[in-house]
Amino acid sequence: MTSTNYCLALKRKDKNLNIAVTANDSNHAQAQASDIARALQADTFSLSYKSTNDTSLSVLFRRLASSDFEHGTCERWEGSFCNGSPVLYALGHKYYVRPLILDYLEINKDGCVKPSCNNKLCINPYHNSYKKMKASKLGDADTNLVLVFSSQGVPVREIAKALKVHRSTIYRTLNREHFHAGPAHH
Repeated sequence: MTSTNYCLALKRKDKNLNIAVTANDSNHAQAQASDIARALQADTFSLSYKSTNDTSLSVLFRRLASSDFEHGTCERWEGSFCNGSPVLYALGHKYYVRPLILDYLEINKDGCVKPSCNNKLCINPYHNSYKKMKASKLGDADTNLVLVFSSQGVPVREIAKALKVHRSTIYRTLNREHFHAGPAHH
């Protein structure tokens, strides 16, 4: 299938940005434009049949649109950083790259996203781990395991050993989850 180049013009308040978009057809281009505009919280956008220069932002969105990431490979962010996290600046706003990827992919981000590969430079969406709290050492899947193990009577020290965290992390998780669940109704 042949690809066509488009120029996506975004506007947010008094800021303008042009992003190169490559798509299979006009419907594909329109879908990408809509996803990019939503992720960047643009007020308006328009799409035209013209080329514009590639930027790290256009390359990121093109790779996301074509799922051009491998599960086993860390993807090092080559752009800017803030507080040790990959960031980019567009439309007069700072965007942390991992949450921006979640917005583009329409993945609900209830909490914080961190690289599961522990490579702070990695932006591979397959390496995203979702944490309920910023300082949490456990993602949602691990938190669910803690709750299941606990309900089955597995001792806290065994749960901590299995998940390779300290016992206090397990106790905090159990207390937090019990607090959010509220009292049991009989």
